[in-house]
Amino acid sequence: MTETQSDPARLLRRVERERRARKEAERLLEEKSLELYEANQALQSQAVALEEQVRARTAELNAALERAEEAVRAKSDFLAVMSHEIRTPLNAVIGMSELLSLESLAPEHQEQVSLIHDNGRNLLALINDILDFSKIEAGKLQLEQEIFDPADLLRGTLRSFEATQIPHHVRLHSQLAPLPRWVIGDRLRLRQVLTNLIGNAVKFTPHGEVRLEAAADETTDGWRLQVRVADSGIGMTAEQQIRLFQPFSQADASTSRHFGGTGLGLAICHRLVQEMGGEIACDSVPGEGSVFSFHVLLQRADDVPSARNAVDDDHLCRCTAPSIRLLIVDDNPVNRLLARRMAERLGHQPEMAASGPEALEMVQRNDYDVILMDFIMPEMDGLETTQRIRALDLNRQPRIVALTANAFPEDRAKALDVGMDAFMSKPLHLEQLRLELCSICIAKHAQGSSVPPPPSNSYGRPV
Repeated sequence: MTETQSDPARLLRRVERERRARKEAERLLEEKSLELYEANQALQSQAVALEEQVRARTAELNAALERAEEAVRAKSDFLAVMSHEIRTPLNAVIGMSELLSLESLAPEHQEQVSLIHDNGRNLLALINDILDFSKIEAGKLQLEQEIFDPADLLRGTLRSFEATQIPHHVRLHSQLAPLPRWVIGDRLRLRQVLTNLIGNAVKFTPHGEVRLEAAADETTDGWRLQVRVADSGIGMTAEQQIRLFQPFSQADASTSRHFGGTGLGLAICHRLVQEMGGEIACDSVPGEGSVFSFHVLLQRADDVPSARNAVDDDHLCRCTAPSIRLLIVDDNPVNRLLARRMAERLGHQPEMAASGPEALEMVQRNDYDVILMDFIMPEMDGLETTQRIRALDLNRQPRIVALTANAFPEDRAKALDVGMDAFMSKPLHLEQLRLELCSICIAKHAQGSSVPPPPSNSYGRPV
């Protein structure tokens, strides 16, 4: 066969090889396409299954969140109800024993009344600690921002101990460096921390001294207040100090048996100081005493407080202005009796209303300077009663002060939102009522009875 004749055969064989290779490639492509299709179908099935799982899991999480939120609401409602129900009888126990202690009693009777009053205040402090800790754990703690004098706050806290709570074998000293005149922060919470630390120092110092020291450093936008409370008391070991700021914990079990307390105070102080941008620490030596130190951040106050807030409390306590027209609105007869006795002790002759509708009728007939308004009442609560009074066409609107066993910040916010001018929580203290009523007396004495009430000033829970 010639070379020319063999070329077509080779060409045919080449074409055949290419045809077979192409068919093989098509077969492989078809197989791969089928594999890809099947893989894609599997992925889509997995995606659908995952979406179903995500939807189911999301539904479960939403249901769990709703249950948690419902539990928080139920806990808050329970605490609010318990706070109200416990504070109501405590209002009578603490208030009546305070009034009774002002009477001329035999020494042994005076001692018994003092024990009733002191233990009532101890029970109130316990309730307040539990409520505070519950609010902190629920993330509902709200700090107030008001202008105050830090030196006056420190000295006032010391005076409260010097007057009633310092045993004769414990000396109380203070050393305050120059402090800013006015700052902005939560005055009541800061006083709560100070009261707890000083109270602990006194409690755990059988004999010796307790010293309060304070200084302030200027920061970019305010002040860093540094406070130390030192005592010469029983002291603590390093192991005991580790547990100090844990809730429901004390140095050891014998501490609770011997000195009492829930172990919540320092845990609350720790969280409050943190909320105010600071830290708290303890340094202690067994048998030599303890030093608690903390710092908080306070804002700079460029403006001085209003004239009402700047009035000296001692002046208010000694005011001799004429009696004011006072209406007490409360459905609880014991609460009405206590408020009336306290007002009479301060030189006023109050009138009484047992319900919101009765108060509305009396307001339209009489020109009152001040109304002490309860929150929880049948028929018409204090909030609605206040709104209706504010809607009346009166010659002069009275100053309305909430006087309630509802002691949460949101309760004060509700009171101010409906038109109340101030907020006082039960148990009612004579000095607390004196400050509120004397501010009206001074206004009447200075400008005449037709002047409007002084600027609003909210009173929180007594420390």
